[in-house]
Amino acid sequence: MFKTFFTALEALCSALPITLGALGFVAYKIGPQMIGPLMLAMFCGIAITNLCAAFSQRPLTYHARFFEVSLLVGFIDSFVPRLATWGLADTPVTRLSLVVMVCIGSALLQPVFYAFRLERVTRFIPAPVFAGFLNAIALILVISQGKQVLALLAGSFDAAWPALVIAAICFVVAYGARNLNPKLPAGVLGLAAASLGAIILTQQGYALPLILTSDTQWVVPTALMDWRVLDHGNGALGALLLHTAVASVLLGMVVFLNTITVAETVSQVDDKPLPDTRQVMLLSVGKVISACLGSVPMSASPSPSLGAIRTGGLTPGSLILLSILALLFYGLDLLAWIPSAAIIGLLLFVAVVLADKPSVQLAWRYVLQPHARQATSAMQREDLLIVVLVTALGAMANMVAALLAGMVMGLVLFAKRNGKSPIKDAHDGRAWRSNCARSASDTTLLMRHGKRILSVRLQGALYFGVARSLRAEIEALLPHQTQPQWLILDWRAVVSHDTTLALTLDRFEKSVALRGVKVFHSSRLDQLEGFADLDRALEHCENLLLGEQRPEKDPAAGDASHLNALLVDLDTSAQTLLRSCFERRNYAAGEYVLRLGEKTRDLHVIASGRADVLIQGGTIRLAGVDAGAILGEMGFLDGSPRAADVVAIEPLVSLTLSRENFDALSQKHPALAQQILQTLCKELANRLRLLHQLISRERA
Repeated sequence: MFKTFFTALEALCSALPITLGALGFVAYKIGPQMIGPLMLAMFCGIAITNLCAAFSQRPLTYHARFFEVSLLVGFIDSFVPRLATWGLADTPVTRLSLVVMVCIGSALLQPVFYAFRLERVTRFIPAPVFAGFLNAIALILVISQGKQVLALLAGSFDAAWPALVIAAICFVVAYGARNLNPKLPAGVLGLAAASLGAIILTQQGYALPLILTSDTQWVVPTALMDWRVLDHGNGALGALLLHTAVASVLLGMVVFLNTITVAETVSQVDDKPLPDTRQVMLLSVGKVISACLGSVPMSASPSPSLGAIRTGGLTPGSLILLSILALLFYGLDLLAWIPSAAIIGLLLFVAVVLADKPSVQLAWRYVLQPHARQATSAMQREDLLIVVLVTALGAMANMVAALLAGMVMGLVLFAKRNGKSPIKDAHDGRAWRSNCARSASDTTLLMRHGKRILSVRLQGALYFGVARSLRAEIEALLPHQTQPQWLILDWRAVVSHDTTLALTLDRFEKSVALRGVKVFHSSRLDQLEGFADLDRALEHCENLLLGEQRPEKDPAAGDASHLNALLVDLDTSAQTLLRSCFERRNYAAGEYVLRLGEKTRDLHVIASGRADVLIQGGTIRLAGVDAGAILGEMGFLDGSPRAADVVAIEPLVSLTLSRENFDALSQKHPALAQQILQTLCKELANRLRLLHQLISRERA
C-alpha cells in the first residue's frame, strides 16, 4: 500500500509543475480571470483520464503538457485576427469558447485515429520537427515571461521586487534541485520554496497575489462558454467551423502521436504490452469527458511514468490513487498557497528543461566554431535547418505554422537526399564475382565471358517519381549490340519502394526477356527470381554461364580430371603416382564435408556436386563450393581447426588427400610434394585477392 502511495505521489509531483506551468501559459492568453475554471477542469481531467488509464495493460500517467498547450496558444493567436470577420468580440469568454470547442473536437478524434491505426503516420514526421517544437516552446516561454518581468520593473519598485524575489526563488531552487539529483521533484520543490518565501514576505506586510483564492467558485469552463459564437451568418459560421475543425485535427493528431510515442518509449523500459483496442477506446472516452468539462488536452508523459516505474512500478492502483490525489490537491485549496509570481520562475525553469540540448549545442558550435562547422555532416546540417525553421516560426508566428513548415521542409530535404540517381553503380561479372570456390579453368572462363553478367546496385527511396528514370537508366546499361545475358538488381541500399516502381520493373523484365536477358534480384526474397544476397545471385548466374561455356567433358577422363591443377608440369609417372594418393569419398545432400572446430587435415578436391561454407550454426553463408574447387587447404597446411562448416547441398564427390598420404609422398618424392605446396599457395593467394575485392565491393 505504501509503495502504491509513493508511486502515485511521485507521478503527481513530477506532473504538477508542468501542468500548472502549461495551464498558466494558456490562461495568460485566454484571460487571467479564467484560470480558476481552467484549473478545476484540468484537475478533473487528470483524475478522469488517469482513472481510465488504470484499466490498461500499458498504464501511463496523463497530464497537461506544453507541447499541446503551445498549439492551443498558437490557435488563439490565429483566431484573434479573424474574430471581427466572424462577427465576434475579442473577449476572454469568446477565446475560452473557441478553445473548448477545439479541445472537444480533438478528443472526439482520438478513437477515430486509433480505429484507423494512424500511429503509422509517426514515421513521416521528421525527428528534428519535435526538437524544433521544444526549442520554440522554450523560446516562447522565455519571451512571454521576460515581458512579465519587464512589466513588473516598469511599475513601482516596492511592488515589483517581492514578486521578482519569489520568481527567483522558484527558479533557483528548481534548477538547483534538478542539477543536484535529476530524480528529485524539482518543480514541486521550487513551488514549495516560493510558497514559503511568500508566507514570510506576507507576514512582513507585502501583498503577493496567489494563483487561486480560497473562495474560488467551483465552475467548469463549459458553463462559462458563450454558445452565441455559433449563432451568426452562415458564411461566417462556415469559416469559423472550418478553422476550429482544422485546429482540432492538428491538436488531436499531436495528442495522439505523443501518446503513442510515450507508450513505445516506456514499454521499452518495463517491457509491458501496448494496450488493446478496448483499452484505448476507454482512454479516449476519458479524454472526451475531460474535454467536455473544458479541460485542456491530457497527454501521456514519459518523465512521470518513468519516475513512477523507478519508485515501485506503475500499476492500476497507483493510477487510481493518482486521480484521488489530484482531486484532493485542488479540493483542499492547496493552490491558494502558491503565489502567482512563482509561475514566472517555474516557466523559466521549464524553458531550460524543455530546450533540446543537442540541437542547441550543435547550433552553438556551428555558428561560433569554424572547425566544428567543417566536421558537421550533411545530415546534421539538414536536421539543424529544420530545427531552426520550426523554432523561428513557432516563436514568431505560431505552432501550427511551425508544424506544417517543419513537415514540408522535412519532405523537401528527404526528396533532396533521395533525389540522386536511383542506380548506385553497375559492374559486369569480370569486376564483381561471387565468393564461390571454383577450379582454375572455371575461373578463366568467368574472366573471359563475365561481361555477360551485369550487377546493378539500386539505392534510395524508389517511388513513382523515379520509376521512369530508373527504367531508362537500366535500359542504357543494356546496349543491343553487347547486352548482357543475365541482369542482377541489388536492392540492399534501397530504403523503400512503392507499387508503381514494382509494376514498372515488371514490365521492364518482360520487355528485356524478349531480347534474351534474364533478370534476377538480390536482397529480395519476395521475388520469384530473388536471392538473399548478391553473392548467391552472382553464383547462380555464374553457374548458368559456366553451364554454357564449359567444354564437354571427356567420359574417359573421369573424376580425376579435376586434379589437373595439381598435376601441371608433372611428367606422366608423377601424375600417376599423385593420383594414387587420392581416395574417392561420396557425400549425400545435407552431409558435412568439414565441421567447424574439427582438427582433420584432409585436402579435398571437389569432383562433382556443390556445397555451402557456413558459420554460426549455419545461419551465415560465407561462400559456395563448386566442382573443381580445392577445399580444406588451411587445415591441411598448418593443422589448425576447421574455420567453418562445409555442407553438401546436393550429392557430392570429393577426391581426398590425407595428410598421412602426403607426408609419405613427401619423404619419397620431395619435389612432387613441393609442387603440391606451391599450387596450394597460389590457391590461397587467389582466395585472398578475391576476398579483398569482395570487401571493397561491400564497402563501396
